[in-house]
Amino acid sequence: MEGNRVADGAGFAPYLDGLHAAARRLTASDHEAEDLVQDCLASAVRGAARVRVGVLGAWLHQILRRRWYDVLRRRGLERKYRDAERPRATADAEAPGHEVVRRALAALDAESRRVLEMRFFQSRTSVEIARELKRPAGTVRSQLFHALRKFESEFTRLCPKETL
Repeated sequence: MEGNRVADGAGFAPYLDGLHAAARRLTASDHEAEDLVQDCLASAVRGAARVRVGVLGAWLHQILRRRWYDVLRRRGLERKYRDAERPRATADAEAPGHEVVRRALAALDAESRRVLEMRFFQSRTSVEIARELKRPAGTVRSQLFHALRKFESEFTRLCPKETL
């Protein structure tokens, strides 16, 4: 197999079994695991000159995880665009909870609303939000926690008891 010869030549051979095992745990599929390891090795070969030998195993596993996140992200985007092409049901737009959610969000302060919208409507991570808002990620996580608590209490206050 060509990929294994490249891996052997680059000094990755001692790590292949561990990479395959980790990939199988992530993917739960031998076929996907093989593809993931090959993608990882291709990335590693391109950047091999930048890594220290003592951290090679950890570096390879980090590449493997990042490639897996890329796969999951692509699948999510594919699903998003596939779902966007489907016609929306009119009953969904008229669901009684939608108005309550809008009112509960409107009751929040602008900063709390912004952080919640970025996290849940734009599907951004706390690190991405922190980068955009130029704040520490821990601060953003704290803001998310408190904003969710405010939203939950407002939603509970506004929502009719029989719908909870």
